[in-house]
Amino acid sequence: MKKLYIAFVACICLGKLSAQNTSSPYSIIGLGDMEKSYFDRTSGLGYGGLALSSDRYLLLSNPASLSFLMNPSYSNPFYFEVAARYKNVNYSGSAVTSNTANQSNDLQFKKIAFAIKPKPRWGLSFGLMPFSSSNYSFSGIKKVQGGTFNVDASYQGTGSTNLLYLSNSFLLAKNLSIGVQSSILFGQIDDKETVYSSITDSVLATTRSLFLSTPYFKGGILYNLKFNRDLKFALGATGSLKTNVNANYQLTVKDGNTTLKNVNEKRNNYTTLPIMGAIGLAATYKDNYTFVVDYTAQNWSSLKYQGTNYSLTNSSKISAGLQYSNTVLVKDIKGGKAGMYEKNSFQIGYYQSNSYLNIYGQPIKEWGITLGAGTQFARSGLGIQGTIDIGSRGTTNNGLIKENFTQVGLTISYRDFWFTKKVKKYN
Repeated sequence: MKKLYIAFVACICLGKLSAQNTSSPYSIIGLGDMEKSYFDRTSGLGYGGLALSSDRYLLLSNPASLSFLMNPSYSNPFYFEVAARYKNVNYSGSAVTSNTANQSNDLQFKKIAFAIKPKPRWGLSFGLMPFSSSNYSFSGIKKVQGGTFNVDASYQGTGSTNLLYLSNSFLLAKNLSIGVQSSILFGQIDDKETVYSSITDSVLATTRSLFLSTPYFKGGILYNLKFNRDLKFALGATGSLKTNVNANYQLTVKDGNTTLKNVNEKRNNYTTLPIMGAIGLAATYKDNYTFVVDYTAQNWSSLKYQGTNYSLTNSSKISAGLQYSNTVLVKDIKGGKAGMYEKNSFQIGYYQSNSYLNIYGQPIKEWGITLGAGTQFARSGLGIQGTIDIGSRGTTNNGLIKENFTQVGLTISYRDFWFTKKVKKYN
């Protein structure tokens, strides 16, 4: 792994780079790019919303929010959500040498989630969500170790890790909830380094495959406070402990058609995820205007991972957003009053973060502006949420690469009732 890290730094900082179908050249390190989105209503709020709860939508950033879903007192609701995202990235910097291969595009299905309320104080959700991704393809110049000349090299990598999760949330008091997300973090990451020698006409290819699997847990707490008739506050927090990630490790080194090395072994504690903590605040006025702000920190420096001209450093992110909800009165099928429900919503948000990477003394920073809009259909139980994220990551200093990106997300939610003989009501 360390050799690949060193090669990455050498190519991205000293050599020439031509982007192809690349999500991010920075994703070559560790488990790749950590996913910041939960592909729900928090995406339009700068990915902030740890203190939010809803009786209609799944909010998965804080597992404690699930107990605030609609109670099964008169019906038995179930919830279903799927999400997809399109991403376009443009690359700039002295290392980018191609004017025609300086961007990438990607469209992926991202999430599937279910939730139910077995008991009035108990919320439960299970599903599949992304955790990290590795996707890069670039070429560069590599200095031969111990020599005085350089050779051409290319680097390719694909793969991802995901969370197969089960979240439980329990209401301890009227406004106080706790939750635990129990997950299996799993996935596969493949990368390949190809070195071309003009002196011997040989091609040296190093291929590595990682098959990752480990338990992963995250806890959360959420407290709602009604200050007066019009103003409500909420405080939420989440955290996870340091987690060792196990891997089945496969490595093959070939010179042309000749295999020089072949390794296939299980590695416990192949890499480590650090302690994570996050806290969020939400304020709602007249059920129409909601402001959120979150702060997240991860203690990567405690892992003491470093190599030539790079190191892992503590990461942090701050998110803030504002939401307007248009609520209307809806009647049941007999003409009686069923209550208020949110017809549509509009969101704007901002976030900025320091990633866990520091290369040539340059911290890799990211910022973005998000916009979101959603609607739900009272009678069908169907809801749609769309988001746009426009931002930038990295820098062009010291020969590094800057990524300017646009992301468009779509989340479709559905709620219905089962095992009930009473009249359906929708909020």
